[in-house]
Amino acid sequence: MNIILGPGFRLACLALPGLLGCQSLDPTPTESLQVKQMQINGVEIAYVEEGKGDTVVFVHGAEGDWRTYEGIRPWISAQYHYVAYSRRYHYPNAWADDGSRYSVDQHIEDLAEFIRGLKVDRVHLVGNSYAGRLAGLFALKYPELLRSVVLGDSSLILPGTAEGKAAMDAIRQDMAKAGAAAKAGDAERAAMLVWDAVNQPYTFDKAPPAQQKRWLENARTTGPMLSGPAPKPVTCGQVMAIKVRVAVITGAVSRDGYRFGNEALLQCRPAGTPYL
Repeated sequence: MNIILGPGFRLACLALPGLLGCQSLDPTPTESLQVKQMQINGVEIAYVEEGKGDTVVFVHGAEGDWRTYEGIRPWISAQYHYVAYSRRYHYPNAWADDGSRYSVDQHIEDLAEFIRGLKVDRVHLVGNSYAGRLAGLFALKYPELLRSVVLGDSSLILPGTAEGKAAMDAIRQDMAKAGAAAKAGDAERAAMLVWDAVNQPYTFDKAPPAQQKRWLENARTTGPMLSGPAPKPVTCGQVMAIKVRVAVITGAVSRDGYRFGNEALLQCRPAGTPYL
């Protein structure tokens, strides 16, 4: 690992518009943007790309899709090759099965094939929340495909303090409510509960209508996401062995569990690593 940046990193809104401090970045119109398709690992994946230069791949989190980062596409594509895709099962991708292959491990393999399919040099990878953890695990497995990685509220390392554990337990309890709603067959209610669990106090009813619409268009993914297999825990030793540049970002009003998780992750940085 070359560098880790902490919660003071001032490019948070530029790199990760999904973080709470950046929610005011409204998506730009997409009517003229061509949504492309790439076949990877037996499924069709939707994606968009724009601009030239080093490639930056944006990976969306829970209930998201390629539109998650639309608010910053014009700024990124002015200097870089901007790429955003919809993970397996997410809008507008067709479902090839009942969602039983929804897992971080599957999404990692899909992402590796997607990057190879772009036929570009190594990429900068940006992920937030669910995708933050995905991006961190991806950096461990496929460093040869990356130039750098941005981890937003990734929970890659869980907090070890009593306060941190209590904060994470609070998030898990709220997620359990979403899981119960999904199990009962109410996908939309489950999706809204996931939003509230992650974004408190910025609850679903406070989100702009367009953002609510996009979120609910991915409501069907909630059940498979919450019931899918969890990835193996990551150790500090693994984090210290990451071979690419890493930026760790906390949202302006992220829930305490994620903040404590980022603090635990930063404790794993090698001695002498800059911390801003």
